[in-house]
Amino acid sequence: MSLGQFETGWGWEAQIRGYARKKYRQDLEGLRGKEPLRLARLLGGEILEGRPYASIQWVMLLKPFRPLELFLLFDYDGDHGADLRVFYARKSLSVPTEDAYVFAWDFLALLARYGRGSFPLEEAGPGREFLPFRDFAAAQAGPLEDVALAGPKQELLLRAGPEVVEVAVRRLDAGAYQAIADGWEVVWPLLGDLLYRLRVAAGEVQVAFDDQGARKYAPELLMSFAWLYLNALLRECRQVDPELPRLSRYL
Repeated sequence: MSLGQFETGWGWEAQIRGYARKKYRQDLEGLRGKEPLRLARLLGGEILEGRPYASIQWVMLLKPFRPLELFLLFDYDGDHGADLRVFYARKSLSVPTEDAYVFAWDFLALLARYGRGSFPLEEAGPGREFLPFRDFAAAQAGPLEDVALAGPKQELLLRAGPEVVEVAVRRLDAGAYQAIADGWEVVWPLLGDLLYRLRVAAGEVQVAFDDQGARKYAPELLMSFAWLYLNALLRECRQVDPELPRLSRYL
């Protein structure tokens, strides 16, 4: 199903189609001839067997966390050029429309960068050290963290008990929870070469990324993923502990 089938999703769907057909059209042309299996590994996905129709070059499945699943279909037609279509598994409908849209936008932007050669098609694992976002993106840290870690969200993270967070992470079927001194941390593999660590300890919240990924990806993309996974974690925490404050219709 398309983004248009999410609640009030038609406008978001139109934006994604506009990006694919106009803003990124030339970049997507560059995906022709790129090794799809390598692309999939870099994005943390897999290439599916079979194609729904002849002009589809490949279908990539991405599963960021349960229940969200995205299908990226790279289409090339001699008369109309390159296109990328984004579809979702029906069970993804429980994810807020805006979050589903931002995932589509982020993955489309990443593929466009590979298409135009901004990123080399070289496989590399995540780095071995975590860098706090504020340490390598000081200029952008304030505005971006204000969006991803707005006051109420930060307060909710501090209120969620470690046992609640641990169960929430298991429900997401993504990420690794670990108890640490005075708190907890969760590490998510965002992409094939990018790790994200959310740490809550001693009354402070810290967002960090592996050192290889921090060098490769733009701060705004990193914080976009941080926002998406934080939203997912908070939704699950409220499912585990309904006594936690409700921040919005979705959180």
